[in-house]
Amino acid sequence: MSVKYSIVKLQDGRLLDDEEELTLMQLCRICKVPASLILEMVNEGILEPKGKHISSWRFTYLERDKVRTVKHLLHDLRVNMPGAALALQLLERIAQLEALHNRR
Repeated sequence: MSVKYSIVKLQDGRLLDDEEELTLMQLCRICKVPASLILEMVNEGILEPKGKHISSWRFTYLERDKVRTVKHLLHDLRVNMPGAALALQLLERIAQLEALHNRR
């Protein structure tokens, strides 16, 4: 079993690991997307930030990966946001089924 480690260096020089949560602005900076795209993803149900107000939102590294996948779907494959949400659900389901199959 392999362990995946991820460390991200932010513009301010701080290093983040998989355990830390990201603010909206950190997520935007790491993924190189505007905040409006993150807001659209939250409205579509793709992302579920912790926190009630946008200023207190926190995102996990799993959500960082979702943003990168959706960014690829939107820009490279020209899928719209609802289509990207559906594709992401299908990709997650495939991963679950593969994990189940590999356990057998």
